[in-house]
Parts: sequence; structure tokens; C-alpha cells
Amino acid sequence: MSEAQAFPIVEHDCPNGLRALLLKRNTAPVICVSVWFRVGAGDDPPGQSGLAHLLEHMMFKGSERFPKGVYDQRLHVLGALSNASTWLDRTNYYVLIGSDRFEAALELEADRLRGACLTAADLADERTVVLNELDQGRDDPATALYEALIEHSFQEHPYRRPVIGLRREVEQIQISDLKRFYDAYYQPENAFLVVVGSFDTDTMRHKLDEHFGRLPSVAVNRPSRPIESAPREERHFELRRAGGQEIHSLAYHGAPRTHADALTLDVLAQVLGHGRTSRLYRSLVDKNLAVHVSAENLSMPVDPFLFMIDIEPADGVAPEVILEVYDREVARLAEKPVSERELQRARKRARVDFAMRRDRVSALAFLIGEFEVAAGWQALNRYLDELDQVTPDDIIRSARTYLSGTRRIRGRFLPTGGTP
Repeated sequence: MSEAQAFPIVEHDCPNGLRALLLKRNTAPVICVSVWFRVGAGDDPPGQSGLAHLLEHMMFKGSERFPKGVYDQRLHVLGALSNASTWLDRTNYYVLIGSDRFEAALELEADRLRGACLTAADLADERTVVLNELDQGRDDPATALYEALIEHSFQEHPYRRPVIGLRREVEQIQISDLKRFYDAYYQPENAFLVVVGSFDTDTMRHKLDEHFGRLPSVAVNRPSRPIESAPREERHFELRRAGGQEIHSLAYHGAPRTHADALTLDVLAQVLGHGRTSRLYRSLVDKNLAVHVSAENLSMPVDPFLFMIDIEPADGVAPEVILEVYDREVARLAEKPVSERELQRARKRARVDFAMRRDRVSALAFLIGEFEVAAGWQALNRYLDELDQVTPDDIIRSARTYLSGTRRIRGRFLPTGGTP
């Protein structure tokens, strides 16, 4: 890989074992400080879906050292931006701040890593916020179909539960549950830092040790998860509710990012449903059978997740027609090698997608963190080279292995009229 493509990340281990991944980018005088915890919705205890996400909200409620409101106020005065997100296997918090002010971000993030104040009063407030967020998502047909597809795709694995949680379970979460989860997983041993931007490496190392290295290290014991097998026969369902556009979603159990097939599935998604030259676009959209198609390989969770396809049929097109065309395109991929020209186009689009995830220091910090959780950050430096090694035979093999009709989960959203 050329120097322009490489990620010259410097690893730094604080005295307590917390690891920091440092990447200098001097394109602008800013730094993104991102704290990642290896815990997410997939770790929610049974009957308490949404707990990891609710804790993410609670982490902005202050600490004994920096009471409620001080965190946001201090960053606002410094002209900094902050946010957080929760997914299946991780929760991350980030601050985007000027290079001359980055120590404030380190101080605030280190403080709440182990010093967050979790109170029943704040839980009542944030529960209302989360429940409103949950209701808004359920009112969106695409979100509702996606969550139903996930639920039908996993029978045993905790990935089947929505990240934001089920309303009846979110309503029952107590402050003691949050404190127990916080103490179990929000520990230096279960966290890492990603710092991207304009900084002096030696100075950054010293400041990281000063603010994060003093935190006590406590062992994290993670319960084992059930192993989910791919379906042996097709599963299908329909979702009927108010909405404007019919949607067909299909999913297959895929490969984790640590598996060599994950990269082939990235390319396969490009060939099948990315861009105007993709096979589904040409066979469905260009033929006025659909108004939108997409394919995506979701391989960033730790455990195997899903290869997904979305199709929005044109008005009046029967579902049997959509499925027949789709099945024909998948059969072609499993039987006949793609041309070198088509393969090159797919690689190019994958490269563009990869490049777009590195265009800002905050996006780059997020990319590094996601790879670190799913496969180790070193996989970033192999990605483009390995992309070029995907062959037509690899695509045939993966289409046959992963896109078998017996492994398929198929969902259909049928609008019943009215507004969602």
C-alpha cells in the first residue's frame, strides 16, 4: 500500500492498560478525541433491551467534578462539538476541538469514564427522550421494516433486539440496572481512545497518561453469546401499516470483518446494487420496475451479521416480478464470472466509499474505531490491497455460499394508505 493510502497509527498504552490509537493529520488545526467502549446493544441483559443506548444518554448528565450542564457549557465556550452513538458491539463518544484546546476534551472524557453521576431523576428525563426517539423511529416505515428484518434474521443471538430497545423493556429499566452495567463495562480495560488531528505525539502521550492513565483498572467479564446458525429455509414476512412507498428487503447471514469473505461481499454488494451500473439497477430501475435499489454488506459487528438488499418497486409492479428478476441476477452471479471491467468498476466504487469515510478527522476517527472493534485497526492498512485481490471466482463462490435462497430472510412493507 502506498504511503498516501496508509494509516500510520501510533499505539500508546497508558499505565492502566487503556490503549490509545493516535493518527496525525495536519490538514486543519483541529483534533477529534474519541472514546470507545467495547459494549453495545448486543450486551444488553435479557429483558433490558435499550440499556446500553440509555446509558449513552445518561453519560451527558454530569459528574461530581463537572455537574450537570458543565460538560456542554465548557465545550461550547471552547467552540467544540461533541456527540455519541451506540451500536451492536460498541458505544463511542467524541469531541471535535481546536488543537490548542484539546486537553479540555481529555479532562472531561477521562472524568466521566469512571465518574459519571447516574441518578433516578435524570433517568426519568432521559427515558422520556429515548421513548420519544423510539416512537419516531417506529413511525418510519423503513426503520420499522429494518428492525423486523433483524428480528426475523436472528432467533437466538442478542443482535435480534433493536439498539434503541423495546418500549416495554425501556420503561422498566431502573437506575440500579444502569449503574450495574456502567460498572461492569465502562472500565479502562474495556475501552480505547482514537485521537486524530494536528498534535505533537509526545505531548499527546504525556497528557493521555496524565488524564486517563490514573484511572483504576478493573477486570471485565463478558457473558458468552449464543452462536446463531444461518437459516436452512427461507423466512418471509409482511409488515402492513400507514406509509407511502412499498419496500422489499432481503437479508442473508454474512461473514464477520475478520473473515476473508467479508471483503468479497463488499465487492459483491457493489456489483449487485451500488450505482447506476449495478446489476439490480440495470435490471429493475432502468426497466421501470423499481424506483430504488441498494445492496450493503454490514460486516462491522463482532459476530456475523447481514448482507442486505432493499428494493422499492415502481407503482403497480407485482412482488413476484421483482423477486423473479432479483433471483435471476443472483443466479447469474453464482454461475457466470463477472467481467474484468465490471469488477474494476466495483472496486473503484468500493474505493470511493472507503475514501469518503476518511474525508474529515471526525469521520476518520470513527472509521478507525469501527475497524478496531470489528477486526483490529490494522485491517485498515490491508483493506485496499485486499480489495484488489478479489477475483471473479471469489464472487461466484460467495454468491453460492451466502446468497442461497434457503438462507434468505425476506420482508415486505405494504403501505395501507395515510401518513406514517
